[in-house]
Amino acid sequence: MIKTVEKFLIENNIKNKSVLIGFSAGPDSCALSLALSLLKEKYALNLTLCYFNHNWRKEAIIEEVFTKKFAKKIEADFIIEKAPKNTPKTEEKARELRYEFFYTAAKKLNTNIVFLAHNKNDNIETLIYRLIKGTSIKGLCSIPKIRDIFYRPLLEIEKKEIFAFLKENNQDYLIDSSNEDTKYKRNYIRKEILPLFSVINKNYLNSINNLIKTSLNSRKIIERVIENTKKEIFSNDEIILDKFLSLDKELRYEILNDYLSDKLKQRDYRSIKKLDNFILINKNCKTSINKNQFLRIKNNKIFIETTFEKNPLEVVIEKEGEYFFEDIVIRIEKVEKKDKIYPDSKNNTCYLNLSFPLVLRHRKQGDKFSPYGFIGTMKLKDYLINEKIKQEKKDKLVLLCKNNEICWIVGQKISENYKVISPHCYKLTKKVI
Repeated sequence: MIKTVEKFLIENNIKNKSVLIGFSAGPDSCALSLALSLLKEKYALNLTLCYFNHNWRKEAIIEEVFTKKFAKKIEADFIIEKAPKNTPKTEEKARELRYEFFYTAAKKLNTNIVFLAHNKNDNIETLIYRLIKGTSIKGLCSIPKIRDIFYRPLLEIEKKEIFAFLKENNQDYLIDSSNEDTKYKRNYIRKEILPLFSVINKNYLNSINNLIKTSLNSRKIIERVIENTKKEIFSNDEIILDKFLSLDKELRYEILNDYLSDKLKQRDYRSIKKLDNFILINKNCKTSINKNQFLRIKNNKIFIETTFEKNPLEVVIEKEGEYFFEDIVIRIEKVEKKDKIYPDSKNNTCYLNLSFPLVLRHRKQGDKFSPYGFIGTMKLKDYLINEKIKQEKKDKLVLLCKNNEICWIVGQKISENYKVISPHCYKLTKKVI
């Protein structure tokens, strides 16, 4: 096991780094943490255990104590956080809060490496779960070894190897009682379904793992074809309709699957086929793809159209400080600016003449804007078209507003009405979390 983890460190050039470890006090995270601790001097790693208490189980208090003792034993730091009371007790919500915790912890420690202890058994369980729910070749690739800031060095390690490693090193661990509850789908797969596989093939773990590897290879080929095709049929993040219709059906399906990857909750064959049929028989129409978005066909283009909720996410700013909005943080501080140099429209720092309260939010229908250097007001929609902002980026823009007036399109442009007119002003800085 040590050799597997060390090989992973070498292949991904992980050395002289501060790294976080998603820690649960269970056997998998204990084994991973122990292995990394045995390699930390050789690769100059600073380790921090990150334990998230979902606030479901009484034994979580015992796990917190265990985490602190274990961190001391391997000479690592630790961060412990608890979920808010009355948090829904669902697998989806638990995962969402846990990953939010990891991102926040990584930001605090200024690192982009979080180790997670998913193993070969977890990978197989995920694949079976996706097969039952409906999936594509991309879904058959199961859990990726690396995605964003998350690294999983144990995906080639079976559970039995983990237990053997812990026994060899006399390392204790705790068992989460919820792992025995088959009302959770993954537990049911692990305890009730997978044991039946061994009746047919005792080596089913490796056989299914080979399917995952084959799917990964196939997916890489498909992605290359998709990228080359997109160069021919896309214009400003919109699909050119007649060029799309000239493609083979199979390639159209892959293009749609890729284009809607983060928009469709269910991206199985049936859903993609339904959308393809919609495109084939319509020239100027739209169809819903999720709660707030449509797939629109218009003027020989296929694109995503977003409608806005009546009460979109808003963050109220009442004083100086740092304010988090989704994946960014805005810092506001009062300064005395002696020159009259203003940032360009792409700068993540700007100076404004402001008063509180302010609001951070996404765009709304009917928004108007007075761009810096422009006399008068225009529709925000028209400004974004003039600036050739792509549709997907439009939906993600963050606006700093005073009442209903836009002061700053964050990272893009300030308002003429809020430009600095005296030395006393506010400095605003945007950072990505």
